[in-house]
Amino acid sequence: DGNMPKPEPDDESSPMYWGKILEPIVAQHYSKRTGHKVRRINAVLQHPDPDKAWMLANLDYAVVASGQTDKENQRNASQDNPSQPVHILECKTAGEHGARLWKHGVPEYVQCQVQHQLAVTGKQAADVCGQEIRIYRIERDDELIDRLIQLERRFWHYVETDTAPPADGSESAAQALQYLYPKDTGETIDFRDNPAISI
Repeated sequence: DGNMPKPEPDDESSPMYWGKILEPIVAQHYSKRTGHKVRRINAVLQHPDPDKAWMLANLDYAVVASGQTDKENQRNASQDNPSQPVHILECKTAGEHGARLWKHGVPEYVQCQVQHQLAVTGKQAADVCGQEIRIYRIERDDELIDRLIQLERRFWHYVETDTAPPADGSESAAQALQYLYPKDTGETIDFRDNPAISI
């Protein structure tokens, strides 16, 4: 990955830069709006099962207490899934380019990130405070978590064995290949018979 670009922490045009600056403001607004008290988590959390010790998570905030009654909490929770108590707050500050991904709710990549966090922590629900300071409740989905663990375990095997994962035809795989092989050798490879990456 020596040729891969590294994010610049002080690049003011980077979404990561603005996410870091705006995250405490989003968390403060979330607390004000819901009555939930939050605490910043300054640690990398590890899955308690030794068989899954490679599963790590960085939480934005833990929801530690509520200043409201249970009835008020349920009324202020997401309309979709108001039943579970919330334990995790994930703050998202999508810029103008990322905003379109929130048009129909929480993007799939964020849902997977939160399910991973729920798997590592054993918690039952998380709130995502996202675009336009809307709050979305995501409840634990054990079926999805089991599938994520399978995929993550396969990926972790690639890391442990220092093996490049196979290209999958995704945009991120195309970018990685472009950085790894910046010069065109003129060689052409036919992937039409490969169902994993042919469309």
